[in-house]
Amino acid sequence: MPVVKVHDFSVYMKKIITVGCFCISFVALFFILGTQTACQKQSTNCPCTVTVDSGAGNIPVSGVIVRLYAPHSTAGSLGQTNGAGVIDFNFSLPAVYSISAVYRKGSVYDSGSGIIQLEVGQPESATVTIKPVP
Repeated sequence: MPVVKVHDFSVYMKKIITVGCFCISFVALFFILGTQTACQKQSTNCPCTVTVDSGAGNIPVSGVIVRLYAPHSTAGSLGQTNGAGVIDFNFSLPAVYSISAVYRKGSVYDSGSGIIQLEVGQPESATVTIKPVP
């Protein structure tokens, strides 16, 4: 019968335990990396641009109060056009929004309206023409 030394057995066990721990660590690392990339939240940004013009040769109008709102909902936003007659909005969910634009010149009001449909990740744009309110 061959003689087995205790020292040889413990060396083999140390190697088996070391390789086993390495394999378990390797599998755990790939599991963690795989779940981190799989669980990342997708962006739901819905950017849009509204341009307001006067209707007289497509002249942009600055200082127009523009309101985007979803009928039958509390979702919406309000802002004022810049010098180029443009305002940018960014919503977190896709929807169909109504556009209301009002401009005041002294005691005279101009207004216009429109609709814009927002999709996730796709920039949308709309142009609203304002006309004098009778």
